[in-house]
Amino acid sequence: MAAAAAASSSYKKYETRSRNPDPKTSLLLVIDVQNYFSSMVNPILPRLLTTIDLCRRSSIPVLFTRHNHKSPSDYGMLGEWWDNDLVFDGTAEAELMPDIRRLAGQNEVVEKSTYSAFENTGLQERLVEMGVEEVIVTGVMTNLCCETTAREAFVKRV
Repeated sequence: MAAAAAASSSYKKYETRSRNPDPKTSLLLVIDVQNYFSSMVNPILPRLLTTIDLCRRSSIPVLFTRHNHKSPSDYGMLGEWWDNDLVFDGTAEAELMPDIRRLAGQNEVVEKSTYSAFENTGLQERLVEMGVEEVIVTGVMTNLCCETTAREAFVKRV
């Protein structure tokens, strides 16, 4: 019994941290909730909407990203990796899903063409201007876009 308790306590340091974000210095970043990814979004959409609502009611600003490609010059390695099965600007697949589109103001959408929401988007400058010190990341493609963005936010000390 004591051995089991000792073994389980060693995992304590790996448990998810409890956070109380400061509305003055935090921001919710909702990654790529677009029609192209609807099969991934639909199961989590109610929780995403709740998270957005809770943040807004707590005066935590919300930004949304929209992944899309405008021309072959911005495909980068994604074109090769995904065999040009990309999200193209101007298509229905590139649009934010309707429930999210209704919530996203025109100035709240960050356009991106790679996994990172920071790469060539002006997001870092915007966050600095807003005084953001902590970014809460949610959305889809957690193993690619969410993770890349979260890691970059950490490295950039945001």
